[in-house]
Amino acid sequence: METKKKAAEKNTEFTTEKKLRNVRTCLYILILAAITKLAMTDFTELSYQSWISVIIIVLVIILVLAIERGIRKRLKEENK
Repeated sequence: METKKKAAEKNTEFTTEKKLRNVRTCLYILILAAITKLAMTDFTELSYQSWISVIIIVLVIILVLAIERGIRKRLKEENK
């Protein structure tokens, strides 16, 4: 019984660490996409579509950062 419980706890830790790695990878890809979008955007024209797309990318990055923070807190709690 105890062996199953310990195995389940180990599995949970690995799952949380894996989620954290996946979220960080997603964050890096989003940051690279944002940099690419900013580099390709012509800000001399007054096009609202380009500004809106940049704002949406920044909001998605902030959302992913919040998710990462939550997973990091959960991982700290599991390690204690």
